[in-house]
Amino acid sequence: MMIDDTATQREHPPEIPNKSDIPEQLGKYLLQDEIGRGTCGVVYKAYDPFVARDVAIKLALNDTAVDPTESMQQNREFFAEAHAAGMLHHPHIVSVFDAGVVDGFSYIVMEYVDGCTLAEAVKQNSAPMPVDQVIDIIFKCAKALDYSHKRGVLHRDIKPGNIMLAQDGSTAKIMDFSIAEMLQGNKLRPETVVGSPAFMSPEQIRKQDMGPSSDLYSLGAVMYYLLCGEPPFVAQDIRRLLDMVKSLPAPSPRSKRPELPDTVIEVVERLLSKDPAQRFESGQDLAVQLTRINNQLSHAERQLSRAENRDSLRRLRFFDDFDDAEIDEFMAAANMLSFHAGDTIIQEGDIDNAFYIVVVGNVSVSKAGTTMMALGKGDVFGEIAFLTATRRTATVSASSEVLVLKINAAAMEQVSERVQLRYYRVFCENLIYRLSMTTAKLSATRS
Repeated sequence: MMIDDTATQREHPPEIPNKSDIPEQLGKYLLQDEIGRGTCGVVYKAYDPFVARDVAIKLALNDTAVDPTESMQQNREFFAEAHAAGMLHHPHIVSVFDAGVVDGFSYIVMEYVDGCTLAEAVKQNSAPMPVDQVIDIIFKCAKALDYSHKRGVLHRDIKPGNIMLAQDGSTAKIMDFSIAEMLQGNKLRPETVVGSPAFMSPEQIRKQDMGPSSDLYSLGAVMYYLLCGEPPFVAQDIRRLLDMVKSLPAPSPRSKRPELPDTVIEVVERLLSKDPAQRFESGQDLAVQLTRINNQLSHAERQLSRAENRDSLRRLRFFDDFDDAEIDEFMAAANMLSFHAGDTIIQEGDIDNAFYIVVVGNVSVSKAGTTMMALGKGDVFGEIAFLTATRRTATVSASSEVLVLKINAAAMEQVSERVQLRYYRVFCENLIYRLSMTTAKLSATRS
């Protein structure tokens, strides 16, 4: 069981408003559905007709069991989020547009993000989140935290439930600055322990001085969660969990995902160091390292993709006499294209000077709506137009899922003479074979 709750709770739980108690309109805002709730507020999707946009409105929960003085303090704490987040304008921080009190309801108006939290995203998917997506999300959050810290705002509650992921997965945004504090000389000495235990830093639990590295520890715990599907430390008892965070070294993500790259493991372990001085100095430093890792992984992926493509071509008759270096050079001048069944690859009457090789699947050749022949893996088409740049005399369509290699005449002029000679020899052999087959068919038809 994962514990993800605040370490300190109010003596009296706030009163949760009934749906019937919530007005349909709050000032100019038209309230719609409830989309979330936390320890101090309920969030609704709403509509702002003045600027014609959807927004999210957080309503404060009313604690009827406290005296007026404490109630005023709770109200100040509620609006502290609007003050802290309202200072920040960053593409990866949920924006605050407005705040106020209407008919006894304290509210904060925020940017509406069409998506879900990272906690929900992980629960909805049984498969581990891809490494490149994790790096992208943590990179964006690191940039957001660097921006926040440079403006003196420490979030103090970075966790999967406080990071929104857009529906298409392209954008991550940090939200909920309800317990954020202003840094004094880049440090903060907390009076109480607040936050989410599974994602709190050791110094946050100990009520020691906290700085930007505390938020980065929490972001490291989020990174671990995204990679492994659970936080670094898990316990049934909250006291045991707090002791584990304070005292035990974080387990390696490799115990959950052995295939993770060493560079990714090193980032997580550095972020989860017990000693704040051993972590990254800033969100920017973390973002720079993640950029390096992403570039390394992308390069490795490109290398793997090139090797896989080379192996695919090696199995084709056309490339029997090519060595690996020649195939690599040939691929650099060509384009690998995919088509679905029914897609048109070449249209009769079009002007084109490209030549095609079927790598995977089958295609059909037709003229004036009549099917002439079927071609499969290793077959070539488009030879005449490649040589003469004249109009296509036939239409070629995909009969199944198809992968073809497209070679443009101008691009072939850029490769080495050795590859050109190798290519044109095989090209001519295929052209002669195709012409002989056509001649044989014509002879058979006449007889």
